[in-house]
Amino acid sequence: MSRVTLDLLATLEKLDGVAASKLERLVRDAIDLAQPSAVESKELDAHGWPKGYWEKFAGCFANEEWDVPEDNAPEPTPDW
Repeated sequence: MSRVTLDLLATLEKLDGVAASKLERLVRDAIDLAQPSAVESKELDAHGWPKGYWEKFAGCFANEEWDVPEDNAPEPTPDW
């Protein structure tokens, strides 16, 4: 057993049921976070992106306003 396993077991023995359940949940969440992420497609396009990557974003800015507002007038500078 690793040192982490031994520390975890020793800590669990000291905790009450509620605290032990919370620790167990944290450990399970950490294990889930540490899993390698699944890649949808390992095939790359000509630019090195996974095939289909940009297609999932198509149209996501369709309703966005792209007009740039006019700049405010500059503040007057003092005469020296």
